[in-house]
Amino acid sequence: MIPIPTHMENILIPIGDENNEFNVNGVIRCSCGCECFHVRIYADTKNGYPQVCEYKDDYALVIKTVCMDCNKEYLIFDESKHGWNGFVCHEGVTVPDDELKSWNCPKCSCDIHSIEIGIRSQGKQDFIDESGIADDETDLSEDDWINAFEWITIGLKCFGCGHDDEKWIDYETM
Repeated sequence: MIPIPTHMENILIPIGDENNEFNVNGVIRCSCGCECFHVRIYADTKNGYPQVCEYKDDYALVIKTVCMDCNKEYLIFDESKHGWNGFVCHEGVTVPDDELKSWNCPKCSCDIHSIEIGIRSQGKQDFIDESGIADDETDLSEDDWINAFEWITIGLKCFGCGHDDEKWIDYETM
């Protein structure tokens, strides 16, 4: 099994031959087949890259997409829900959609991108050992390991000019 989080199980399409229990690399594809999205975020920007920021006395980083063809929305990453800190530790805070801003290409200002995702995991056994499941100290199940990933990398490629930022987000979630 590869660590595709449940919220991306129908849209993260694995690519390459290095996918295993500890890594998955893939592209985001809408259920309509389109791979181009408007990207909306809640983040601070530092040196041209999104960063975790404060929101209502807590911290937030949210990335959502809207399909260019059918307008279907997808939540790609929310620090308060995804990865070890969000899913297991319940750290961070959710940000309402009306607080999200469009992400525009730094070269041409286009807001449509294709998206590649890299997810890194410590694996199922590590999750079982560290989450409290082994000691019956949590309501989590062994199958939840795919949601408690340790790292996410998000790359964007601009639909307008082709600008490719392979590590637009490169974030440890533990």
